[in-house]
Amino acid sequence: MSSIKEICRHFGITPTKYTLLKNVTIVESDKKCLVIKKKFRDKKELYSYLSSRSFSYYPELLYETEDYEVYPYLEDVTYPTEQRSLDLIYFMSLLHNKTTFYKEVDLDSIKAFYEEKTQEIDYLFQYYQGLQDAFERNVYMSPGEYLLLYHISFLYHMLLLSKDMLERFQKQVMDSKRQRYAMVHHRLTLDHFRKSNVSCFISWDHASLDLPIYDFYYFYQENDRSLDYMSLLEVYMQKYPLLESEMLQLFVLLSIPRKLYFQKEEYEVTKEIYLEIKRLKKVEKMVLKYQEKYRQKQK
Repeated sequence: MSSIKEICRHFGITPTKYTLLKNVTIVESDKKCLVIKKKFRDKKELYSYLSSRSFSYYPELLYETEDYEVYPYLEDVTYPTEQRSLDLIYFMSLLHNKTTFYKEVDLDSIKAFYEEKTQEIDYLFQYYQGLQDAFERNVYMSPGEYLLLYHISFLYHMLLLSKDMLERFQKQVMDSKRQRYAMVHHRLTLDHFRKSNVSCFISWDHASLDLPIYDFYYFYQENDRSLDYMSLLEVYMQKYPLLESEMLQLFVLLSIPRKLYFQKEEYEVTKEIYLEIKRLKKVEKMVLKYQEKYRQKQK
C-alpha cells in the first residue's frame, strides 16, 4: 500500500507544496507538478476503450498503485464561462459520436423509468394541490405563498406536459426496438473540463456505457441557472442530433418541476420559487421549439 510520499520518491521529486482538494492532492516541486488521486476504480480498460474509438481527450495516467492514480497537473486557461460551456458541449458531442452503438431496447429499464417518473409527477400534483388548498385558506399570505399561487397553473401545465412527453417517449422507444448507447461521463461540469494545449475531461470515476442524454442532463443540473441551454442544446444537436425518443426523454427529465419547500427563511423560499419558475419557462420554450422542428420533419 503506497503513500503519497512513496509516490513522490518513485518520480524522484521533493515536494515544495501540497494542495488538498477533496480526494485529490496536487503535489508541486521544482521538477514537475503531479495530481495524486485516490483510486475509485481501475481506468485502464476505460482509457483503452476511449483510445480504440479515437477519443483521446482524457488525462494521461502516469502511474497507479493499489490506492492511488497519478496524473500530470493540467494547466487550465481562464476564459469566459459561455465559451467554456460551448467547448465542453463540443467535446461531449464528440465523445458520444465516437462511442455510439445500438442495442435492443431494455424493456425493464424503460418500464422502470416510466413508472418512476409517473410516480414523481403524480406525487408533485398532489403536493402542489395540497399547498394550494392550504395557502388559499390563509387570511394573509406570505410573499412566497402568493408567488407560488400566482404561478400554480403554470406548474400544473408543466406537470401535464411532462406526463404527455413521458407517454410519447414510452410508445416511441418501444416501437423502435433499439436504443442508442454511448460512453457517458456522468459527471460533466465546468470544473471537470480542462482547456490548455491539450483539452480533456477529467474525473472519469463514474463513466459507463449509458444513454447519452444523461451527460447533457447532468451538466444542465449543475449550471441550469447561469447558462443559455437553448443555445447549448442547438450546438450539441448540430454535432450529435438526438432521436425524437431521446429528446422526449431528456425533456421529461428537464420539465418536471422541483419540489419547493417552505421550511426556510422567507427570502430564500421566494427566491427559490422565482428561480424555478424562470427555469421552467426556459424549458417550456425549448420544448416547444423542438416539438415544432420534429413536426416539420414529419410533414
